[in-house]
Amino acid sequence: MADEKRVDPATGDAITFKELSASYAKKYKKSEIKDYWEDECKPPKRERKPRVKAAKEDDAKPEPKAKAKAKAKAEPKAKAKAKAEPKAKAKAAAKSVERDPDEGLAPVKGFPSGKDAGAGALAKLKTFTKCVLAEYVWLDAKQVPRSKTMTMTSRPSKVSDLRVWNYDGSSTEQADGHNSEVLLKPRAIFNDPFRGPPHVLVMADCWNAWDDKPAIGNTRAECAANMTKYKQLDPWFGIEQEYTLMVPGKVGEKATVPLGFNKDGSAPAPQGPYYTSAGFGVAIGRPIADEHYTMCMEAGVKISGINAEVMPGQWEYQIGPCRGVEIGDHMTMARYIMLRVTEKHGVVCSIDPKPAEGDWNGAGCHTNFSTASMRAKGGYDVIIKICEAFGKVVKQHVQDYGEDNHKRLTGKHETCDINTFKYGVANRAASIRIPRDAEKDGRGYMEDRRPGANCDPYRVCNRIIITTGECMDQDIVAEGAAKHAAFVFIKPHAVYDKVKDLVKEKLSENGITIKSEGQIKAETIDKKKLIDVHYGAIAAKAVMMKPSELTVQEKAQKEFETQFGVAWSKVMEEGLVYNAMDAAKKLDITTDELGEKYDQLKKGETIIKFGGGFYCGKVDGIYVINGFYMSMRGKFTAKGTSIYYYEVEWPADKLAWSDFRGKVLGGTDPATAPGSSLRNIVYSKWEELGLQAQPDTGDNGVHASASPFEALAERCNWLRASVGRDSFGKALLASDISMKTIKDWSQDPLVEFEGGKKSLFDLMEDLDGSECLKKAAAIAAASK
Repeated sequence: MADEKRVDPATGDAITFKELSASYAKKYKKSEIKDYWEDECKPPKRERKPRVKAAKEDDAKPEPKAKAKAKAKAEPKAKAKAKAEPKAKAKAAAKSVERDPDEGLAPVKGFPSGKDAGAGALAKLKTFTKCVLAEYVWLDAKQVPRSKTMTMTSRPSKVSDLRVWNYDGSSTEQADGHNSEVLLKPRAIFNDPFRGPPHVLVMADCWNAWDDKPAIGNTRAECAANMTKYKQLDPWFGIEQEYTLMVPGKVGEKATVPLGFNKDGSAPAPQGPYYTSAGFGVAIGRPIADEHYTMCMEAGVKISGINAEVMPGQWEYQIGPCRGVEIGDHMTMARYIMLRVTEKHGVVCSIDPKPAEGDWNGAGCHTNFSTASMRAKGGYDVIIKICEAFGKVVKQHVQDYGEDNHKRLTGKHETCDINTFKYGVANRAASIRIPRDAEKDGRGYMEDRRPGANCDPYRVCNRIIITTGECMDQDIVAEGAAKHAAFVFIKPHAVYDKVKDLVKEKLSENGITIKSEGQIKAETIDKKKLIDVHYGAIAAKAVMMKPSELTVQEKAQKEFETQFGVAWSKVMEEGLVYNAMDAAKKLDITTDELGEKYDQLKKGETIIKFGGGFYCGKVDGIYVINGFYMSMRGKFTAKGTSIYYYEVEWPADKLAWSDFRGKVLGGTDPATAPGSSLRNIVYSKWEELGLQAQPDTGDNGVHASASPFEALAERCNWLRASVGRDSFGKALLASDISMKTIKDWSQDPLVEFEGGKKSLFDLMEDLDGSECLKKAAAIAAASK
């Protein structure tokens, strides 16, 4: 109820219960105000009379000494507060100015602000005088802006305040008459420059009401998805929209005569004096261009400039810089505003790529583009790389760059031929122009000069980000696979200086570089649950999950029955299966004692492995899942202990991951590990190294990541690494593995792959970087 708003019929304002209570505190009792709220704000039968008559100024009595003293004491604070207020207001004002436009629109005094309460609330209002008009704007099947108006109870401050609306798609070539409802989903809000505040323009995209898929003409959906996919590139766009003002022809027919062409049909003077011109007879249509500019500014459209173009009646406005999909939203709204402005001036706005035949320039939508790496030091090389990538997919780009564009891209009039691709510095006859400053500064942006004036900005920018993203992904994946990075730590029982020296020496002689190292104390390990996250699935099965929540594959169940002589389903039915925590309670022993019993079990006789980190052992007549875990955890969280870690890396082509684990680290059982491995050396020389006892399978001296993926998960856990900044993490993202999937996989779940459910970590074990990335992509694809 605290955040809920309802419309007060007496004022027309949408307010919260708290605001309602404050407003009527002197008129009604608290119970009446509550009834008023709960009874859909129906007015109470009577008003409450004030209990105390307001005192007149002349009736004021002298203040008691205590109150006067308190007041005197408070005055310095009040003055200090008053003095600080201007600074606070200035700071707040500055914050307001710096506010991201996507956060929403500012409220308008005298009008309710927030979520639209809908038709139900409108029905209860006595008058709509304080309502807000929202002009919903969308694109039809042919990318032509359409609009209609809705009355709302409040001025929206953010997109989520707006309602999903609908329209007749059969009238816009987006649906059949028998199933014509198309939904309008709000995507961006602008001020309405025609009606003025508090009214708004709403940029919406279209979705089929019957299957909630993008409607015909909704190219925004795919563009938005790809902008999200390649968000880490931080793409910026700026579009130069050229347009031609035309003399209206017959109603319903295409206008063919540009504004400024002679009425007798003869051509005006050749192009030359019209570009960026001023004066009668050359700057034709300036009032329209200026009014459009002003209207866009009032609306909040990111319009950054205008100028007259090379043909009479031809102008240009620039939208941007914009980030991601917002470029399409702002361009669409700018086009809509232009159509509304031309209504008033009695002219037609054409975005035909060749509005007039003959020796005249066409009209384009030159698209400026950059990514974070293009804008950074060394970005010029990235620009060249992207240009080369564009040259390999010319056909795909051109088909997304507008209809009838071949009439404009002829190789003449500052264009490159549509069938030719070239790029160059300061070359306006190239497909891609690289600004001179970009070459000089070694960073910047590129301008794709091919899009026609009538292009769909969503399709253009979608195609640009796809080509760029795929090009950059190849480099990111290659970089992530080229260098192996692992997480190594000395276990608590072996944290001695001689062991540290041994680990450093062994890593160095195998060409492994230590990037960072340090100690993590038991208190931190316990408090932040680092060991529980580290052992992920093992810990969950031992502590949090009940046996009934575990999935035991059919094959594993058969192996269980063969080994123990009883069906898995039977022991489950009889309640003989426990996790480690519950098993210790059942047997009335400590978790350490349970761990000792578990260590005595023999593989193939009294203990079985169901999967990665998933063991079941028979202890004193019951079956215990991962009974070793709690005692193992205790070794990491015991007071006064710690681990000592090393963040390491090495060239993938110099040392295979399997050799890093098998030869450098050594197998799980240190007694059988290679003699030159770390684990066997610690096992063999334990007294010399200062250990209190000889290592065993559990306390085997040193841990190291089992795969590049597991290494990423461990770095994120122990060192709080960022997936998006990690080399292998970026390679996974570039391989079309989502951030959510990476985080889910870090818990070592069972995944459906190649005919069964398997441990994610087991599937990745000992794979080199490139193979690990390929396997990850295959698993992700199989899960879709």
